[in-house]
Amino acid sequence: MSIEAKDLISSSDYSPSRLSGNMGAFSLMLTVLAFSAPLTTVSGYIPVSLMFGGIASPLIFIMATAVILIFAVGYISLNDAVKRPGDFYAFISFGLGKSLGLGSGFMAAVSYFLLLAGVASFFGVSCAELQRSITGYAMPWYAYTLICWLAVAVMGYLNVELSAKVLTWVMFAEIIICLAFAFGVFGAAGTQPVGMSPFTPSELTGVGINVPFSMLFAVSFFMGFEATALFRDEVKMPEKTIPRATYGAIICIGLLYTVSAYALISAYGADTQAVATSNPASMFSLAFANFISPRFHLLLTLMVLTSSFACVLSIHNVLSRYLHNLATDGALPETLKKVHVRHLSPYFASFTVSVMVLLVLVPFIAKGVKPEVLYGQLSGVGTAGVIILMTMVCLSSISYFLREGKKQRRSFSKLFLAPFISASFFIWLVFLVVKNFEMLAGGEPGERRWMLYSLMAVIAAGAMAARYFKARKPDVFARLGRTYIS
Repeated sequence: MSIEAKDLISSSDYSPSRLSGNMGAFSLMLTVLAFSAPLTTVSGYIPVSLMFGGIASPLIFIMATAVILIFAVGYISLNDAVKRPGDFYAFISFGLGKSLGLGSGFMAAVSYFLLLAGVASFFGVSCAELQRSITGYAMPWYAYTLICWLAVAVMGYLNVELSAKVLTWVMFAEIIICLAFAFGVFGAAGTQPVGMSPFTPSELTGVGINVPFSMLFAVSFFMGFEATALFRDEVKMPEKTIPRATYGAIICIGLLYTVSAYALISAYGADTQAVATSNPASMFSLAFANFISPRFHLLLTLMVLTSSFACVLSIHNVLSRYLHNLATDGALPETLKKVHVRHLSPYFASFTVSVMVLLVLVPFIAKGVKPEVLYGQLSGVGTAGVIILMTMVCLSSISYFLREGKKQRRSFSKLFLAPFISASFFIWLVFLVVKNFEMLAGGEPGERRWMLYSLMAVIAAGAMAARYFKARKPDVFARLGRTYIS
């Protein structure tokens, strides 16, 4: 098949029932923002970043925001060139070929699935702890996790715009609480006079500051923004909506986390790193009680729970669309590409995701495994997978530019220079993940690295499946990624 003919392949050629919707940039931005769970991150994970970054953490968040924005330049440019809703799967197929593309699609699905199971478990544990703090006893954590699972399963079955409305209100509340905390600290008496020192480059070389690890965690807090391209068929004017939502999500996350980190440093001053190291779980809640009001403790806890729920819903929607896209191209069973006649949702893929999560949770529940295994190790592996995929997207953009982009007079700065800069950073980050995987998944050094290698095995399995399709089912192979690169 000629390049021109293959380039004309589109989703409509192979899917009689495409996803559709009318989301705008703002709704899409908040939908993917929910993935990063801003309030949960500020209250539970930014203290971990402070543990390594100390006073320099706000500057590190600014650096991370800049790197992610540079990555987004190439990502959005690929989105404009590919014009497909497959995200990592479609973008990597476009530049690095269908074998690596299908492998990346499988790994993306596995990575998001691990994140989904992990966050759902975290929600259950948090609910049980809240009930115990109020009544003195609590239902098992998995009871709450299953309630969350059921609610998300129902919402995933319905039109994505309903999820977008729910996530919009939750995100509004989370952002308001984070900003109220920050400005409450800034305006309160008794805060530490840190001035502009957290933004001074010299702080990066301070005693006890570990910039690489702090950057690793800071970048992981941005996860979710990259899913905007998955909703291409469900937004209006995707050429405008997706770039606006992507850049908007990155800037919003970057500003929110930078301001929140600065507020925590203002609250604890020179003791910031010591407190983050000794008591990260309650660092935010104690500062909130001291500088805002202890009366809002219950409300704050409830909002962390809604933040976690919103994160589960967002990941569920992302994973459902990955399965839908892979099935539309023939890489997975055709039933997964079914679109609901009324709700216009990938309802069968959504149902399948719900069943898969349940099948993973039940054995852990039956064996009495501690939930920390789920939301610790699984989330860590999923995070590593997304970082690897972001690296591959950068390389895909560079490959596409060198092969076709120059001939088509595509932008050198957008499709080569920006991806080259971000690829250099992400390759370094992948090296950091491999070398220090226990920082993400726990355990002793090297103990759980096999979990990371399992992700590589998923890519290899996908690549072998693509070669099988090429040899035995060329019609399916032609549809993989819906692009023109073999």
